[in-house]
Order: sequence, then structure tokens, then C-alpha cells
Amino acid sequence: MKAILIIAHHCILPGAYKGFEGILDKLHHDLPGTRVASTSLLDLENDLRTLLREDVESVTLLPFLLLNGQHTKNDVPRVVAKLQEEFPQIPITLMPCLGDWKEFSEMVVDGIRSAQIDDRTPADTGYRRKTKENNGIAEENHLSSKTSNLFSIELNLEGRNVLVVGGGRIALRKVKTLLPTGAHITVVAPQLDPEFTTIPSIVLKNRPYEPLDLRGIFMVFICTDKPAVNAQVSNDARARRILVNNACDYLDGDFIVPARMDFGENIAVTVSTQGRAPSLAKKLKQKIQSEWAEGLEQVERDFLH
Repeated sequence: MKAILIIAHHCILPGAYKGFEGILDKLHHDLPGTRVASTSLLDLENDLRTLLREDVESVTLLPFLLLNGQHTKNDVPRVVAKLQEEFPQIPITLMPCLGDWKEFSEMVVDGIRSAQIDDRTPADTGYRRKTKENNGIAEENHLSSKTSNLFSIELNLEGRNVLVVGGGRIALRKVKTLLPTGAHITVVAPQLDPEFTTIPSIVLKNRPYEPLDLRGIFMVFICTDKPAVNAQVSNDARARRILVNNACDYLDGDFIVPARMDFGENIAVTVSTQGRAPSLAKKLKQKIQSEWAEGLEQVERDFLH
């Protein structure tokens, strides 16, 4: 199997990897049978070594960078040369950075030409037209936020590796919710609630989060009160195509976890406010538990007997 590894700058700003993820999606779609992976300049050596240890026949590296500077002339080639010595049986091809591609310069010219055509009206008119379009998008997004665009599923996590970043009470609640699923749970945080040590079936890493913590992870729960850390975890996970739940910003995550209630042996009821009103979901859960429990359990008994 051939492999492609795309190298990007490391960035913690939310949404920074949107275009990068689009490239990954297109490669996955257009090159079936090819292993497509991504890394950052910081993680290049470790991620490339991991990839070379897999069943790959060759690796092509693409620096997702515009300028042919220190990184592309020295840093990346040095890592490639080192690992090529470690794995001489696997050819490693280093492509030029995007800024050195002839096709890239042509794309830039086409983009500017298109912009000039669009701006033939007076500048202020063009600005107002684009502002109106942008406002329309914002309004559409605002309206769509009032309706559900979430797809509700029940996910089998048995045997899956799940990472929880954070060591407070929110992280503890997430872990307790995950325990019955049979997932392999790892918690990483510089400070851990003492109750974590009473849970024998989880792995505790009492230190700050590191990008390498995402190796082999299927799903990550972000539960810290530090925006910079949350943004870094979110971007690192998306660059690796890992599902994200952000307890501090539900709009940043890929999914939310609804309030769940189990009745009898076979009935589970979930309540969701689409992440917008957790306190309301809690009240609804309490109401259902107090008013529905006996009736639902009787329905189960009647149905099974």
C-alpha cells in the first residue's frame, strides 16, 4: 500500500485546518487504496516513523507550505534523510512546497483575475454586495441553528480508544458516562480530581496534553477550562480525522452527548436540546425519571411477557 503524508504548520486557532481537511478528503476520495495521513511540522518525525512501521510500500510527503524557507530546505529534508536511513527498504519521496508548483501560481492568477471581474462595479457597491452576501450566510446559519442539524445515533465504543483531556468534574462525569461502553479510556491533565484514582479501568496521564496523546485514538472529549488548550486539541484531532466533543463549545465539536436514562433492561431514553440548553435537558431528564419510570418499566414487562 502506498502512503501520502501531508505536512502543515501547527496552529491552535479554531477552523485553521478547514482547507487542509478539504485536501485530505479529496485525496481519500480520488486515490482509493492509498493511505492518506497528515501531520504538523512539530510531529513530523514521530508520525512519519509510525507510518513507516505500517505495511506501506512507499511514502510521498507533501509540505503544505507556500514558502521554500527554513522548514522545506532544512528541517523537513533532515527528518526525511534520518528516517530513510532507518527504513532503507521503503522509498520516501519529498515533494516541493506548494509555492513552488507551477499549477499553484496559475491558480493564484486565475483567482485574482476572477476577483477583478467581480469588482468592476464601484468599490463601495462591491463591498456592500459582498457584505450582503456574507450577512445572508450568517443569517442562514443563524436560522439553521434554530433547527436540528444533528444526526442522532448510538455508537458502539467497545474496545475503542477514547481520550479525555481535562481532570476536573466535567471530565469525571464524561468518564463515568463512558465506563459502561467498554471503551479503553485515557485521561490526560496536569491536575486530576482525586476520584479518578478510584477508577481502576482507566489510564491516567498526570501531565499536560501532548499531540502524541492522540495516537490510535478514535474519539476525544475536551473538558478543560483553558481555551488555548481546547483549540489545540480540537485542531490536532481534526487534522488526524478524530471525532471531537468539546464540553466548553458544542459548536466546535463533531457531536454532543444527550442526557440518557435507562429503564428496565431494554429501554433507553435520551433528551437533547442540541447543546444549547444543558440546564433544560437536565430538568427534562429529572421530569422523565420521576414521571415516566414506572410506566416505561411496565410497558417493557407487558411487551416481553
